[in-house]
Amino acid sequence: MKTSFQPAAIILAAGYSSRMGAFKPLLPIGGLPAVVRLIRQFRKAGIEEIGVVTGYLRDKLKPVIEAEGATEIYNSEYDRGMFSSVLSGIRHFSKTAQGVFLAPVDCPLIPAEVVKQMLSLAKSERNRFIVPIYRGKKGHPLWIPSNFFYEIETHNGDMGLKGITSKYEPGMIRLDTHLEGIVLDMDTPEAYEKLLSFYEKGSNTGEFLKLAEDRRFILIRHGRTVRHREKIFMGQYDPPLDEEGSAQAIGASKELKKYDPKADILYTSDLKRASRTAELISQGLGGIKLCTLPGLREISLGAWDGRYISDIKSRYPDEYEKRGKNLLTYKPDTKAENFYDLQYRVLDCVSDILRQDENPDIIIVTHSGVIKVLYGNLMDKDIQWAMDRLNPTNGSVTVIDQSANKGR
Repeated sequence: MKTSFQPAAIILAAGYSSRMGAFKPLLPIGGLPAVVRLIRQFRKAGIEEIGVVTGYLRDKLKPVIEAEGATEIYNSEYDRGMFSSVLSGIRHFSKTAQGVFLAPVDCPLIPAEVVKQMLSLAKSERNRFIVPIYRGKKGHPLWIPSNFFYEIETHNGDMGLKGITSKYEPGMIRLDTHLEGIVLDMDTPEAYEKLLSFYEKGSNTGEFLKLAEDRRFILIRHGRTVRHREKIFMGQYDPPLDEEGSAQAIGASKELKKYDPKADILYTSDLKRASRTAELISQGLGGIKLCTLPGLREISLGAWDGRYISDIKSRYPDEYEKRGKNLLTYKPDTKAENFYDLQYRVLDCVSDILRQDENPDIIIVTHSGVIKVLYGNLMDKDIQWAMDRLNPTNGSVTVIDQSANKGR
């Protein structure tokens, strides 16, 4: 019988690292392999029982794990995907731990400070999932109380672990933190380089507003798209402009001239409705250079993208109702984004623009959701504040002048 609170940590390191092109657990960060850095952060937070789930290239990883005093948990079915590794870890600790911290090895900058805060919460909230968040976006690790172990072990694998956690979303504790490391991963070489850059320069808290100082942002929503027989969830579904939409783009170009923009680049989402709008605006401005960025796309709605709203409402009434009650945090599936995911992506993208572009004006052709995110953050407010106050129409121009510290 368990007489005291005994947590454990599970680090998932069994995958092929196929998108990265290199073995992620052993990639160096500040002179330490990623898996070692994670083990040491959990240890620093007071977690004594740490298991690392291995699979692919087990022979290379096992001695590193053992040298750190952690336990190797071999998943012989690692080729079946991440959930099989989750199961391996849960089964290993099911009889000894009252809960586990779960973290993928490709999120190696989880700070011990966050784990300590979560641990303190877990001791008083014994039956609730806990997840840290940064600017509203969920990060790692996930705290899984032992009362969910059986449900995980008997789960059919549909949607992976998300198939379980999504059912308990309303009761999940979201620990707000200013530490961006909880959301940084290294799934790709580009993400790894960004993670290394973050590690070397430290926290980016507040950096976006600092970068935006003394800039003027000119945000243009794309023109109208071809009509459908009824309303759809647009998201990243990609219909072209219709004739009216092209006229709106030309009109936006004319309005833009009134502001006498000081810029030599026009940034745009890569979705057709935005990039075509940007092309027409560029022509109206005498051929200003275009820079197309996927980071400026509209929010992804996953399987709902391009579907008729009435169809979703009739087929999935409960999910549609959930979305209505939790618009900022709701995601229909694991491939979708919520508004906090969108916010993180957009601010990351625009921060990169601001680091490279020294022009006084930043012109962006994009989508309604992106404009709302930027408007709220540039005014140092939250997303809900922006959504309550701004509803950009097709072809509209929104100007936010940070040099005057006010929008107009």
